[in-house]
Amino acid sequence: MKIHTTQFGEIDVADESVMTFEKGIPGFEEFKEYALIPADASESSPFFFLQSTASAELSFFLVDPFTFFADYDVKLEESMAARLGLEDPSEAIVLTTITTGGDMKDATTNLKAPIIINNTKRLGMQIVLDNKNCGIKQPLFHSGAAGKRQV
Repeated sequence: MKIHTTQFGEIDVADESVMTFEKGIPGFEEFKEYALIPADASESSPFFFLQSTASAELSFFLVDPFTFFADYDVKLEESMAARLGLEDPSEAIVLTTITTGGDMKDATTNLKAPIIINNTKRLGMQIVLDNKNCGIKQPLFHSGAAGKRQV
């Protein structure tokens, strides 16, 4: 599928890279389909772009938070797991949005509201965690070692 983007021009994305957000993303509810694009050709990069297939201007910069936050823990309520069709935690991809403010060394990430994707069914949603220890502007490069994924 070819999509137009402001950042990358016209790109070709594989169908399996397109995710459906049935209720959209908060603030962008009218946009339901996004392509998940690695930020780097390297498979080891923790950075991604979530690009709207309908709006060239709408793109989110994302990160695998477990790479930077060893103690990050995401607990999904059963109703949310059911909405995503998650039958096994290994089907889930957990990503958080990044705000750079111009300089990557000052980047922050929103640990309070991760984006959860069922990689098997290609369904996604952004949730808000009921965890007072998760910040919405957590400095990305001041947090320590790599962690492991828990859903």
